[in-house]
Amino acid sequence: MSEAFKENSFKLVYWVMIILLAGDTIDTIYRFVIIGYFGEGASFPGVDYFIKPTTIDLIVFIIFEIGIIYGIFLLYKLKKSGGYWFLGSNVLFTIYASIFGPIAAIGIYNILLPIVLFYCLYIVLTILIPWFYSDKFE
Repeated sequence: MSEAFKENSFKLVYWVMIILLAGDTIDTIYRFVIIGYFGEGASFPGVDYFIKPTTIDLIVFIIFEIGIIYGIFLLYKLKKSGGYWFLGSNVLFTIYASIFGPIAAIGIYNILLPIVLFYCLYIVLTILIPWFYSDKFE
């Protein structure tokens, strides 16, 4: 791939990455807190099972969301470690939610496909893009 194309495409790819991660985080917060906790329960896109978090789930969710937002901030500051913060916080919350939290009630296997698809997208956005543009990221 030519270096000129790589150099010219960086800004577009970078901003698409940041916008997608921030948009997904805002959507997740809205679904979990407003629809899930205060409403009748949230569902994953394309899945008919509803998740109703408890107060403990909400507190744990907020703690992990701080890590996710910090990861996005680090990626915004062109630091590769932001991707690890983002993915690590998501993985730890998924583990919590599938063992103790709201996903445990319906079973992880019922929503495994959307989770795998989201993680594939997260890996592309938070690991592969900073790796591809490693001359731009610290």
